[in-house]
Amino acid sequence: MTEQQRPTPITATGIDPDHVEHLEATDPADLPKGHPVDAMAGHDKLSPRQQLTQLLDYFEDSYPEIFRSLTTDEGAGVTGDELTELKDATERMWARVPDLITHCSLLVLGAGLDQSMPGVAFLKTGPDASPVTVGGLTGTLLRPSEPTGAVAVSLHGGPGWFGDAESHDQLWLPLFAALAEKSGVTVVDLLYPLPGYGEGTVEERTQLMEDTVAAAFAEVVGGAAELVGEGAAKPATADRVGLITFGSGFTAAKKVLDSRAEKFLLAMTPRIPADGFDPDLHGVPTLVSLASEDSRGTAAETVREFFLPRTDDLEYREYLSEHLIGVPDVWRRRVADDAEWLARQ
Repeated sequence: MTEQQRPTPITATGIDPDHVEHLEATDPADLPKGHPVDAMAGHDKLSPRQQLTQLLDYFEDSYPEIFRSLTTDEGAGVTGDELTELKDATERMWARVPDLITHCSLLVLGAGLDQSMPGVAFLKTGPDASPVTVGGLTGTLLRPSEPTGAVAVSLHGGPGWFGDAESHDQLWLPLFAALAEKSGVTVVDLLYPLPGYGEGTVEERTQLMEDTVAAAFAEVVGGAAELVGEGAAKPATADRVGLITFGSGFTAAKKVLDSRAEKFLLAMTPRIPADGFDPDLHGVPTLVSLASEDSRGTAAETVREFFLPRTDDLEYREYLSEHLIGVPDVWRRRVADDAEWLARQ
């Protein structure tokens, strides 16, 4: 991909975000006796962008504290006990987000439509989840029902100060599990030390995070076959181990990326640091998947400018949604597309 123009945001069905469908009215006399008349017949259906706007407005009106947390980095510049208190509150709020998106969508977009999020819709057949410890880090081994033999280490978001408690269990883990089951890629989801806490300077804590993630990744590479287990479509080998990151999970993998240890990379809504981060991704199949209307994470144009000169095998996609708030069928489309790409690795 070399074009500089931003792509049109992807919607659930691929139609233009501003396309308005007119619902034709039917003469009741032409319908079978007793057939209900569509109350919306003769009106314009909301465009995908209008649906997102309506969902965002309702979410903000109904859950203002959570909406503010989702659209602004409230932890920036906060330290000490105040950060700890904020972390606890944020973990609880973000843990509710998938269910609240479904709830709000049912109320404002239609109770008769499928408003299930990927962490519900794609987990009916698996994966099998079990505790795992690699490189001294605890996590969850997600074995899909039909493994391809590829393995990925997944790293949650939360800009270095949250993401490893309630929000991980209710938001990040179901998301990575949906990707695992839908793609067939065995996922090792890790909890890593957050640089916002602990002894030493921020630089020292950041180095600890990067070192422990790199050590865990190396252990996953060495034990890929055992982690996948039996029944894979192709052998699980060291050259089929990659990364799935969301947000700041991308920067947590800095040492892995610097050493070019990963064989593929799915970067969902990657957070790009202001400086000091310059991975060489040439030769590494890379998919960047993000929200087109993101007001919290790194701006889409900045993400594009970061990745374009650093890789020669890039797929880049923007989906019509806010940072995490999006119409459920767009979320399902995004995860299904990302999983289809993973299945090819």
